[in-house]
Amino acid sequence: MKLIDNFDPKKSSHDKILICLLALGFLLRIIWLDKPDGSLIFDEKYYVNIARIILKLPHDPDIYENAALGLDPNQEHPFLAKGIIALSISLLGDNAWGWRIPSVILGTLSIFLFYLLIKKLSNKNELALLSAFLMTFSNLFFVHSRIATLDIFMLFFMLLGFYWYFTNNIFLSSFALALSTMSKLNGIFGFFTIIIFHFVHKFFESRKYGERFNWTKTLNWVGRYSIIFFISVFLLFLLLDWFWVGYKNPFAHLSYIYNYNMALTREVLEDIESYPWQWLLNEVRIPYLIINVDVYSDNQVIDTYPSIAFQGVMNPFIIFLAIPSIIYSAYTAIKIYDKTALFALIWFSTLYLPYYPASLISHRIMYLFYFLPTIPSICIGISNIFAYQRSLRIIFFIYAITVIIGFAFLFPFKTFP
Repeated sequence: MKLIDNFDPKKSSHDKILICLLALGFLLRIIWLDKPDGSLIFDEKYYVNIARIILKLPHDPDIYENAALGLDPNQEHPFLAKGIIALSISLLGDNAWGWRIPSVILGTLSIFLFYLLIKKLSNKNELALLSAFLMTFSNLFFVHSRIATLDIFMLFFMLLGFYWYFTNNIFLSSFALALSTMSKLNGIFGFFTIIIFHFVHKFFESRKYGERFNWTKTLNWVGRYSIIFFISVFLLFLLLDWFWVGYKNPFAHLSYIYNYNMALTREVLEDIESYPWQWLLNEVRIPYLIINVDVYSDNQVIDTYPSIAFQGVMNPFIIFLAIPSIIYSAYTAIKIYDKTALFALIWFSTLYLPYYPASLISHRIMYLFYFLPTIPSICIGISNIFAYQRSLRIIFFIYAITVIIGFAFLFPFKTFP
């Protein structure tokens, strides 16, 4: 069984360019990976120390005080991503390379998977390359793919599940989405994305060819896909919890996660917390790690500038086109039944819109980086506009330059370390 069937750099110039893009993305991620020396960036203070606890290594006593060594104390999230970080530390050592290499590798592979996914879905090399380009220079995705947090693991397995769905590897697709869910529970939105898309796609396809929609066949497929997914999640919970979390019953752990998340509420959000509509405006940036340098004259500070600024923020030239690109996706999905646009629309809707009732009704505490797995759908939508309008190529060239400028402006290293 061939797992990658639409990539051949010897025959495709787009594939060759993609390799160069991957090399650049990898270089940008790995450069100064251990800087600043000894610092933990944002939630690394939790996940790195969690990995140390799992490995029975010395850890910050203020993080999960009195935690049992050898077991994951962070029971509000599934174990898988934390286990991968712990495995990397056990192999490479308790240092920044050990903490962050998995994110670098999976972040780079995510761009590759995203390219393969769009190429397979649309059968348009140019659209796939433009989408991969935008994702490469998305700052929020970039930062999370070089620090030890859970989100990049969830996104990688989600993209893998999406790609395998469009190559008709149903079992592998469903299992990959189970791995995404076991990295961070929000990965279950990826499963619902496939289920919704499958229904809508089959309905539009039958109408396009003047056929009757086959409910029985579609429901049978959804049933098989769902059974594989939920059995995989159950068995993974059972296996991982038994050895590294301490739960003998997966339902007890799921109950804890549910109750924990239901308690994360606040009537009015504060500090770095944000509402989902603010994400589209790039508001409430999160200072992951800011290191300022003071300039002195006559023993007085005359200027201060940041030398390192890791932030939870999106490239403005990408996020500000989110709404127009999704509207265009909706138009092309309905008007000409563009399958790629339809998938981008459902991807955006399934992974982003549920946060609105969670915020307005449940008053759930949220953060801008929750938007991370939605960003690829916007990259598709924006690329769709340019890829199908050849007269806009020069405009895209100018737009691509502004995207790179936006990325460079938000690049975390402002000076050479």
